[in-house]
Amino acid sequence: MANYSARDRQRWLQASPTHNKIFQWIMEYGTMCQDFLKEIIPERDFSHLEIISEKSLKNVNHKEIRLDILATDKQGNKYNIEMQVADEHNVVERLLYYQSLLVAGGDKYQDIRQSYVIFLCLFSPLKDVQRPDRVISHLERRVTEELEYSLKDRTHTILLNLDGDLRTVNPNLRGFIQALKQQPQTTTSDLGNQLIQAFKDIKADQGKERSYMMLTKAEQDEIRMKERLESAKRYIPRLRIEERWDAAMEEFDYDADKAKAFLEENNIEY
Repeated sequence: MANYSARDRQRWLQASPTHNKIFQWIMEYGTMCQDFLKEIIPERDFSHLEIISEKSLKNVNHKEIRLDILATDKQGNKYNIEMQVADEHNVVERLLYYQSLLVAGGDKYQDIRQSYVIFLCLFSPLKDVQRPDRVISHLERRVTEELEYSLKDRTHTILLNLDGDLRTVNPNLRGFIQALKQQPQTTTSDLGNQLIQAFKDIKADQGKERSYMMLTKAEQDEIRMKERLESAKRYIPRLRIEERWDAAMEEFDYDADKAKAFLEENNIEY
């Protein structure tokens, strides 16, 4: 086994179930993905499911994106499951983009299969609705003049607010969310127990540890930058106005353009 720094080793030990790579492994563990989808979409048959992690897809503009989990059932319906850790204020746009990549059919338009995009968010993704603490939200297209009429266009978008009011969901899903966030379970949950066991086995797997350590430098830098941005978003607005510019400059290695863009994009007065 290659020699890794104490810092790299500590990163592995501290990595939680919500880290993208570990979340992918959890979804690939045993029947975890099938059981999770059955809890969210009980009307579907998941007895035969093909699961691929880090599937790369391109749109018509050749922009490539990697999906955390892409599952396909025996009817050809597709299910994309994504972990969203940082609130980049673009959930709706991301949903639309991911959904556009999944729509596929045969020779006829009528052959288009059902496609599901499921985002698990560690923040409230819909802050302006009447119930921003709602755990599960289903988004669909409707006729504006007749809101009771759904287009039933075979696209399904589901948001899970992991920071929502867990009292509003059933015990099995509640336990799953608590296990995902590494919180004490307040209920009996087969799904939660399965996740806890999956996480335990993954952390004990030396092959998984090596794979985690071998994340490309670009991926590591991206993770660190996201963590750094989230930290800056939290602490810089708490500073006095006259201190914010210097703090932003320090965060972005004294790159004035990046510091200015960060402050203005996040509506931070300086």
